[in-house]
Amino acid sequence: MTTASTGDPMVRAVDLHKRFGPVTALDGVSLDVAAGEVVAIIGASGSGKSTLLSCLNHLSPPDKGEVWVGGKRAGGDPAARLSRRAVEADLRRFRADIGMVFQHFNLFPHFSVLQNLIEAPMAVRGRSRAEATEHARALLAQVGLADKEKAFPAELSGGQQQRVAIARALAMKPAVMLFDEPTSALDPELVDEVLRVMRDLARQGMTMLVVTHEMSFAEDVADRLVFFDRGRIVESGPPREILRTPQHERTRSFLQRLLRRGA
Repeated sequence: MTTASTGDPMVRAVDLHKRFGPVTALDGVSLDVAAGEVVAIIGASGSGKSTLLSCLNHLSPPDKGEVWVGGKRAGGDPAARLSRRAVEADLRRFRADIGMVFQHFNLFPHFSVLQNLIEAPMAVRGRSRAEATEHARALLAQVGLADKEKAFPAELSGGQQQRVAIARALAMKPAVMLFDEPTSALDPELVDEVLRVMRDLARQGMTMLVVTHEMSFAEDVADRLVFFDRGRIVESGPPREILRTPQHERTRSFLQRLLRRGA
């Protein structure tokens, strides 16, 4: 696999394009994210935010462009002319380094909490059941759910399920965590317990890209705020500056609509 030079960003997206039929979801998006950086991504529904995350982990491969994570290019070196099977194996290894947390928790309903955490590390990383279980229990303690390992998803609140989903992603020991509006499906009183876990991850130095409408989280935790509109990055910079003195008219309009809805 092609490896970029030392000192490159942890995540690099280069000229990403993605269309769904007549709809352009990404229109030449490039973005670098440093190791340990937290990037909050905001924008209206349909602006391309979630598509970017799907392209970064190749759940939905871009039509054009390149994605690098940890110095590794998704799909390997095109000059190597790998077979389709080799490319797919390479992508599986690539995705193993990227944790993904969705709006909806996507837990296996027929597995206990502990089983949800240990299956992928055993199947993909080749860890023993004892090793995977020990790590899973440490992660459940980290997200405040040490007493729920035998519970099933249906027995948990939405906030608890989302914290399990975060722990499950962390169980793979990823280099990067992607969060796609992780609190949007939660009742308001459950949002803080999930954001608290994400704040802890940020303090621990996890590289994170977070699609969110939680502006207070973006301002307090993110190192950088990126505003998307119509498949493009319109504005990017320190969260406080963008939220208080946006330079682009589209950014100002979006933030004003948010304020009106929250009033």
